[in-house]
Amino acid sequence: MRTLKDLLPKKQRDTHHKQVQNFDEQTVFYIAKKILMEEYGLRGGENITPTLFQEKKLYLSSRSSLWGNEVWLEKERLKQKMNTLLGCEAIQEIKIDRG
Repeated sequence: MRTLKDLLPKKQRDTHHKQVQNFDEQTVFYIAKKILMEEYGLRGGENITPTLFQEKKLYLSSRSSLWGNEVWLEKERLKQKMNTLLGCEAIQEIKIDRG
């Protein structure tokens, strides 16, 4: 005789956890540029550029300390928006190199 567990469809494991995916640097850079352009417009997109994505840390470079401070103040919100577009917690921290 079969049990009720055998009759019910099997659930995939980790359905409550988001899938962890490995993103290449270019994908993360594309998303970062898109969010920066949405938030700061054309000028912000030109003055703030992603330089490195390594060990779940995104490094941004700014052409001036003014832009660096602006990103530093909003880095948590920017990180959340980028992770939302990526679909998982790909970015754990944003670091800013002020020019």
